[in-house]
Amino acid sequence: VDVRVIAATNCPLEDMMSKGDFLPDLYDRLCFAELQLPPLRKRREDIPHLIEHFVRLLHIEIPNLEPTHFTETAIKELQAYHWPGNIRQLKNVIERLYVSDEDNVIHAAELPLEITTVEPLGGNFKDRVRAFEQSLLLGALKDAKGNQREAAKNLGLSYDQLRHYYKKYNLGELLA
Repeated sequence: VDVRVIAATNCPLEDMMSKGDFLPDLYDRLCFAELQLPPLRKRREDIPHLIEHFVRLLHIEIPNLEPTHFTETAIKELQAYHWPGNIRQLKNVIERLYVSDEDNVIHAAELPLEITTVEPLGGNFKDRVRAFEQSLLLGALKDAKGNQREAAKNLGLSYDQLRHYYKKYNLGELLA
């Protein structure tokens, strides 16, 4: 029997092998042709294309549902999220939204609460700006593995500006 296996992981297998959590022999068998893609949080510009792709596939799979359109704000919210589950998580979110949508338009307020900083109903402007800034800063700090200087650089802020926001939003507690 000639079998080819395609596998994907978001865990560093080399680290897992050194800890004894992954068999080196299995790694050798699976690692014939290795492709490494950066995580989705580092390819945020791909998110609108992936949304479009998943919506197209869903429309083929479920033709009796009208194609769903995502508002610009919803797309920006999806791009701001850090996507720990990478493309699989994005696909699952798109599928859930697609099948539960009633008006063929996905607004930011319809996104799952863990993803969006936009409150579903109500919430004043100041609270929404605060939530968005907090989410953006947390995402940048997570991407930089807690390195504040790197996070500041990635956001186009000075280190002092980032420290100001860090204290203002008590980000140390939120990251713990």
